[in-house]
Amino acid sequence: MHRSLIALALASVSLSACSTRLASEAPAAAPAPVESAAAAPAHAPTPKPAIGDYGFDTAGMDRSVAPGDNFYRYANGTWEKNTPIPADKSNYGLFTVLDDLSKQRTQEILDAAKGDTTSKIGNAYTSYLDAATVEAKGLAPIKPWLDAIKAVKTRADYVSILAQAARNGVGRPFSGFVGQDDKAPDNYIFTLAQSGLGMPDRDYYLQPGATMEANRKAYVAHLARMFALAGEPDGEKRAAAIMALETGIAKAHWTRVESRDAEKTYNKMTVAELAKLAPGFDFAQMLKASGVNSDTLIVAQPSAIKGEAALIAKTPLAVLKDQLLIRSLGSFADYLPDAIADENFAFYGTTLSGTPQREERWKRAVDFVKGSLGEEVGKAYVAKRHGPAYRRAPLDEPRGQGARAQEARQFHAQDRLSRPLAGLYRA
Repeated sequence: MHRSLIALALASVSLSACSTRLASEAPAAAPAPVESAAAAPAHAPTPKPAIGDYGFDTAGMDRSVAPGDNFYRYANGTWEKNTPIPADKSNYGLFTVLDDLSKQRTQEILDAAKGDTTSKIGNAYTSYLDAATVEAKGLAPIKPWLDAIKAVKTRADYVSILAQAARNGVGRPFSGFVGQDDKAPDNYIFTLAQSGLGMPDRDYYLQPGATMEANRKAYVAHLARMFALAGEPDGEKRAAAIMALETGIAKAHWTRVESRDAEKTYNKMTVAELAKLAPGFDFAQMLKASGVNSDTLIVAQPSAIKGEAALIAKTPLAVLKDQLLIRSLGSFADYLPDAIADENFAFYGTTLSGTPQREERWKRAVDFVKGSLGEEVGKAYVAKRHGPAYRRAPLDEPRGQGARAQEARQFHAQDRLSRPLAGLYRA
């Protein structure tokens, strides 16, 4: 896949209306004290725009192009021509710039917390940065899990371990989630959906053409290398068997267009009806082991679930276990030695996404801590960037009344897009 630029012309326009501090790392001034509920909040000086004179990059436009012919080129043509995509990114735009800024600011917080042994975020960050220990441990941290996969002896064992795989964040032949019932929104319900592919979707397995054929060959080679890195024998043969399994799964899968059809994917049934629809796999056992206690669920792609169940029933157990082993190595690759992490990135990051190189370790460490301890990072971020004066007003405080509500309004007027927790920051 080719690296692409994200236009974000509309994002640029919206930035022109928002206050931003990208050009300066100085913390925002605290709001002026509010003497009474009726007093008008003080107006902070308007910050200098980070881009252009008013927050829009007019120099990045290509005025030689008529906006009616190609508005993207008109708004972004010169910027696209002159802006290289960093080697650790598959795309680039203003939201990427904001994300990088958020990462840098979070790094400052985590660097300061590294020496504090009582800090959860400091300890997590330090552990991720300790590459020497990661290399020394090898596969030892996930060996118990890999051993559990290898210990599977029966189909019933396989069904049970799939539930544990889901809890561990490891991909499995069927995915599922709990959400609102679209036709009874007061109720929550479990939805079962197709899954089981190591490449993005069915087209990568079935679509003709040189590009997809190259991706398929690269995928099989990647699987064989992962087996070798894990110390497993017969990697090429086992990789070919996984590819055959997943090609069969792809043939059963619905297309992305079909899977976006809200009406077509709403198929409510009982667990007994699911068992009758898709024999060959013990869904009742898997759902029970996964903690799903309801007798009713939604099956998003019935024919795909039926096809996958039939395929799993006739696939050798050794191949099913190998697929789960490979999924586990991929899911935990970023926490394992670089040989495995680099191989995983070489296929998914470079071959499929066109990104030349992995992010530096500190960036990956920041993402790891945000993902695992997001609340703790968020508290530290707000405390450092904004201070206690910018805490939101209580939800039960009437809108428009009280000093806290006025401070909250004043804060949002001053600092909408530069505050990462308002939308950019993901934990």
